[in-house]
Amino acid sequence: MKGLLKKDLALLANIGKIYVGVSLFCMVLGLVNEDMRDFSLSFLVIMFSLAAPSTLSYDEFDNGMPWLMTLSADRSVYAKEKYLLSILLGLAGAVVAVILGALVFRINPFQGGSDSQIAILVAFFFTSGLMLAVMIPAKLKFGPEKSRIIAMGMVIAVWIVFFAGKHMLESFGVSFSGAMESLEKVPNGAVVLTLFIFYGICMSASYFCSVRILEKKEF
Repeated sequence: MKGLLKKDLALLANIGKIYVGVSLFCMVLGLVNEDMRDFSLSFLVIMFSLAAPSTLSYDEFDNGMPWLMTLSADRSVYAKEKYLLSILLGLAGAVVAVILGALVFRINPFQGGSDSQIAILVAFFFTSGLMLAVMIPAKLKFGPEKSRIIAMGMVIAVWIVFFAGKHMLESFGVSFSGAMESLEKVPNGAVVLTLFIFYGICMSASYFCSVRILEKKEF
């Protein structure tokens, strides 16, 4: 796995300028508009995390997968490395976001309340995990082109579920804004712990799906 991880990090280093540019863009966006600071920092977590599935396309280029499968690492190790890379990149994005927030925007990452930067970054880290839990198996099963369509469909489905849930709450006489205010009263520690538990469940289920797909796939 160590060799696979080094390979992917070397591949991503070749396009590192893109992520430097994204970081600078987020920094400028936050300086220009203070209301966009939380979004710009959280966007870094998403961008860094989603870099991992792009390595699948590099592996498939020029008939590379049959060669990789002849190495000592078996298919389960290959899948495990992709998920480990996703988690490491997501954490790296969170660290960069905390550093930028503290040095550039003068945000205290440990500030409590509804504006807690740590809680917001964890929420976006969880969101990236949900996206990766679908994107990685989809890329392994259908390839890069069809997986993009599936990813777009997933985003649309999330919005449909969100608005449908909001409509259902209101139809039962429950105020959606009131429900959101109630959630804001939940301690940040409980929110962070809950999101990490769900993140682990989603990524574990996705990993086993990916391993099953790889075991059935012929190269």
